[in-house]
Amino acid sequence: MNAIAPAEVMTPLYEKWLQNFPNPDKQYKAIASKIPLGKRFTTIEEIADFATFIISPKSSHTTGQIFHIDGGYVHLDRALNWE
Repeated sequence: MNAIAPAEVMTPLYEKWLQNFPNPDKQYKAIASKIPLGKRFTTIEEIADFATFIISPKSSHTTGQIFHIDGGYVHLDRALNWE
């Protein structure tokens, strides 16, 4: 069994959550700036593309993995200052 563990994915629910901040655009940029690959959120399409691969015969010898589709976000030092 494999698993996909996304981090910051721009979904309609995430967009709605961002609207709770006084400045949603500033909050988005603050989060995106911490994502090493491209300084942007993962797209829904990128998650779907990987899911399509992992259930295909092309990944037939891949098992027991947790895949972090997140532009390197999970590898950051959690001690970063988020201000």
